[in-house]
Amino acid sequence: MPEMGRRLVQIGGDKVEIETFDIPEPGPGEVLVRIHRSQISAGSERTGFGPDVDQDRRRYLGYSTVGHVQAIGDGVEGFAVDDRVMAWGPHGSHWLAKPDPELGHLRNIQRIEFDLTYEQAAFARLGDVALHGVRRAELQIDESVAVFGQGVVGQLVTAFCRISGAYPVIGVDLDTARLDMATTSGATHTVNASDGATVESIRAIAEGGVHSAFHVARDPRVLIDCMEAAAVHGKVMLVGSPPGKVDLGLQVDLLRRELDIRGTYALDLSRPHKYWQWTQQGDRSAILRLIASGELKVDHLISHVAKPEDAEEIYRMIASGTSGWMSVFFDWE
Repeated sequence: MPEMGRRLVQIGGDKVEIETFDIPEPGPGEVLVRIHRSQISAGSERTGFGPDVDQDRRRYLGYSTVGHVQAIGDGVEGFAVDDRVMAWGPHGSHWLAKPDPELGHLRNIQRIEFDLTYEQAAFARLGDVALHGVRRAELQIDESVAVFGQGVVGQLVTAFCRISGAYPVIGVDLDTARLDMATTSGATHTVNASDGATVESIRAIAEGGVHSAFHVARDPRVLIDCMEAAAVHGKVMLVGSPPGKVDLGLQVDLLRRELDIRGTYALDLSRPHKYWQWTQQGDRSAILRLIASGELKVDHLISHVAKPEDAEEIYRMIASGTSGWMSVFFDWE
């Protein structure tokens, strides 16, 4: 009997199961990846997780995986069987990488170029979100920053700000354990937002407010605190992709202080552009290099490596709040 693949499927809003599927043979231009680890992107994946969601809905979770090349179709260049790779498939044991229909080549798979663990290498996927946001901020040496939200992406934003030469780098969160991790990631100062004086505390550290305030939190209302914590002519960077809407004060809060609010999303950065030279693939390569050199620390962010059979329990833990977990992986070996 041929080997079957396994993958996670969310049914309704509160049930996660493992389903089997036929492992495909790669066609022309395609690469079959045997997945070893898949990383949960908690901010994206817990959206729509709850008992109020349509119980007939089926959704395949995840988009960040690492493994090795199992088979290659005709015409594939740049990859060989057994290459260690990052791939953008959902949580599962196998995934078929196909050429981008517009570009005509593979952009959803990338070789792991350094001697890293699979867990370490996986951070390049969420890391490119963080690095793109920091690049968009155009930080200068000794530019003061505050990073609101110290989940995985927030921790990586904190690290890249420090690597870029920013100072002070202020990590902000409600969770004391995550603030402790932020210090390891590169924060020079931390502020616990539960004390009710977040903006005042930031302004006490960075006189007059920070040059750049990064919104990497799930709650859209944090944008107001980011604006209030920013200095006159400061930048407010939206990196966390928060859902929903928020009411902004325009004339006094935004216009008179001449704040610069920038969204960051990296829609299609697969090729250099004359106005933006930093591709996602290049950013991921840089992240792998920084981890390999020890300049970017990620091991302290790994809290769980779980079996897929424990997925429903893992997602319930994530949905219940931020306490007790950080970066979570599924082990498909």
